[in-house]
Amino acid sequence: MAVVMTGGTRGLGRVAAERLGALPGTRIMGARSAAAVPDGWDSHWLDLEDLGSVRAFAEAWPDEPITHLILNAGSQRPVIGGRTVDGFEPTFAANHLAHYLLLRLAMPKLAKGARIVITASGTHDPLEKTGIPAPRHASAEWLAYPERDPGLDRSTIIAGLRAYAASKLCNVMTARFLASTADAQQAGWTVLAYDPGFTPGTGLARDQPWFVRKLVWPLLPLFIPFAKGMN
Repeated sequence: MAVVMTGGTRGLGRVAAERLGALPGTRIMGARSAAAVPDGWDSHWLDLEDLGSVRAFAEAWPDEPITHLILNAGSQRPVIGGRTVDGFEPTFAANHLAHYLLLRLAMPKLAKGARIVITASGTHDPLEKTGIPAPRHASAEWLAYPERDPGLDRSTIIAGLRAYAASKLCNVMTARFLASTADAQQAGWTVLAYDPGFTPGTGLARDQPWFVRKLVWPLLPLFIPFAKGMN
């Protein structure tokens, strides 16, 4: 197997990468960030908030057909005030735009029968009652440039959480659209939008305020036996 993966340096992505890497004949092309990569990776630098970095990462892929594309990395920011080097809102840029670009760049290199996994989330669905405000729209322009959104939340915290839910909705929409294309159907690709549920212990909260990262996040695993929907 030839696996290309983002988000394999920590959390559930690292567990997945280590288990995949233990399979005989598996080569993993992983994205390297600030965290150390698992042993045996063919790793290259990737900054999901820089589309130039995304293109450079794709150019470093091996020539062999990719059998598994796992788009797992993601972030959840407390506010929407920042901008990437390309001028986009960071949550939307990292969770959706960068991975969409990676997917488009990977399509010519995907093997017949390849599997594409996009780590999504149920936070876009109000019926899931996750506590995160559901998206009001999936307008790429308004998500990339929130200042253009006429209905933007006045609370920067709520706007930040809603941006996360909207980016995850875009992940689901991308998977559904790709699965319906002639490219996917003719090549026999399997396309999955995967919702791992609320999973404490990952790096999702790395951009949150210090009291969330240092106090709230480390204590959450204690509540797993009592909380429905928490992994």
